[in-house]
Amino acid sequence: MPTKHESITLALVAALSPHAARVMREQELPEYCPDEGLINVMPQDAEEEDQRLGTGVREFARVYELEVLVQDADETARAVALDAALAAAAGLLHGQLLGGLIDYLRLEAPQETEDVPMDGAASLKGAVLPVTVFYETPDNPMESD
Repeated sequence: MPTKHESITLALVAALSPHAARVMREQELPEYCPDEGLINVMPQDAEEEDQRLGTGVREFARVYELEVLVQDADETARAVALDAALAAAAGLLHGQLLGGLIDYLRLEAPQETEDVPMDGAASLKGAVLPVTVFYETPDNPMESD
């Protein structure tokens, strides 16, 4: 059985699966962007926020960077497609508790919006959508649920 950390990551990827873009986890960006775009879920290190004395419960926050890429030959259409892809991802995650695994999910403003260095780069645009999840674990955060 996976740890709580891994369970949350799996649930986040699953919550994004209805998105039109291809959803990947911790992958090197492919040589070519699929027509439907892609989202690469990149978990960062979990940070302990607090510990409840006497209970053995530890509170964590973990940032996931969602690398969102879209493709279109027209610059304006590319910007609109990126905005729509980011909004759709945010819509899928807004209010999520990932099956009760987390206490809160915070969406941040997109960052690093730029053209992407890939084959066909003139037609690619991407941004990073930071998502922070807040959750509790037992005293040993690597224990399985």
